Amino acid sequence: MIEIQDLEKRYRGSWFRAGYHALRGVTLDVRPGEIFALLGPNGAGKTTLIKVLLGIVRKSSGEARLLGSPAGHQASRRKVGYLPEHLRLPRHHTAETALALLGKLSGMSNADIHARRDDVLQRVGLSKWADVPLRKYSKGMLQRLGLGQALLHEPELLILDEPTDGLDPVGRRSVRTVLESLRSEGKTIFINSHLLQEVELFCDRIA
Repeated sequence: MIEIQDLEKRYRGSWFRAGYHALRGVTLDVRPGEIFALLGPNGAGKTTLIKVLLGIVRKSSGEARLLGSPAGHQASRRKVGYLPEHLRLPRHHTAETALALLGKLSGMSNADIHARRDDVLQRVGLSKWADVPLRKYSKGMLQRLGLGQALLHEPELLILDEPTDGLDPVGRRSVRTVLESLRSEGKTIFINSHLLQEVELFCDRIA
């Protein structure tokens, strides 16, 4: 699913700032059907790695492949569901309208959005809150909605950046339950986190 070999990302310096390595010598692989966690402190380059995999940032050297294609390839990106660390949605939206908006932005047809939306909301436990404005959602509920938008187009691979960060124990458990359910259905999940005790509860491998 994900293959990375000796990956580096270097940022050049300027008159006012020294250059630095955001990534250096990263090698790992993520297997189909597992939950894989990349663990590290804030600022360690975990988000940069995700951006390289998605083609948002160019690598400096090394190899990175996603679903059999070079990282950032359009064909592979269509098969990936992505939850950024901070997903910001207009609070006047409901879960239904937010998913419709994000689905259109990702190129889905209205018919496909309507066909998938109810199932996604049920899967993340938000069916009863579907028409409630997001301003009334807890942080845990917003995070589950973020998972929902990542699942809307039925991806083969999920890439989640700090999916349980900042949540209370109840919120973390809710997200964990969703992820474990997805794994049981054969989904492959790649997680960035700095919470060792949390990812040990549900991840198959940790690096």
